[in-house]
Amino acid sequence: MNSAFVLLLTFTTIVSGGGHETPEQVITRYNNYKTICTGLGYQHEQCKAGIVFQSSLTKTLQNLKYQETVIYDKVWLNEGKAYDERTGIFTATVDGIYAFSWTTFSFPGKYFVTEIVVNGKAMSYSQCDGRGQSGYPNSSNQVNIKMKKGDKVWIRTRRNYGFYAHGENWCSFSGYKF
Repeated sequence: MNSAFVLLLTFTTIVSGGGHETPEQVITRYNNYKTICTGLGYQHEQCKAGIVFQSSLTKTLQNLKYQETVIYDKVWLNEGKAYDERTGIFTATVDGIYAFSWTTFSFPGKYFVTEIVVNGKAMSYSQCDGRGQSGYPNSSNQVNIKMKKGDKVWIRTRRNYGFYAHGENWCSFSGYKF
């Protein structure tokens, strides 16, 4: 009983991760999760390498157009090949529930407001607004979406509020299938 508890505690610690992880830390945590599942002999579909991606923005974006798609051009992980770094669009390869999160980092006096879009319809927003502030604004959001095979998800500017998003991997977009 004690060994099962220790194993469960170890598993939870590895998978839970932290709030502000680098892309490399996310990949390491994901690989640790796969190793534990395989070591336990657990071959359930959710333990197999599935659908998961981690991407970031390498280039600073400024003055984006009305509802312009944010293209996170650096792909750190793309199991299942569902995220397209050329278009910034994630396409569900199977039916299921997917979790997505995105972060934005801007500069004092600048702003960048985004929304997550499902098949062309805005679902949720994230406001990164440094106007009137001396600090570096940042924002994040996370959503769970029930999707059908072929459904599409992406991040775009909310209206024309895409004034300034910092590159150098400060902004990210990631997701996975439960």
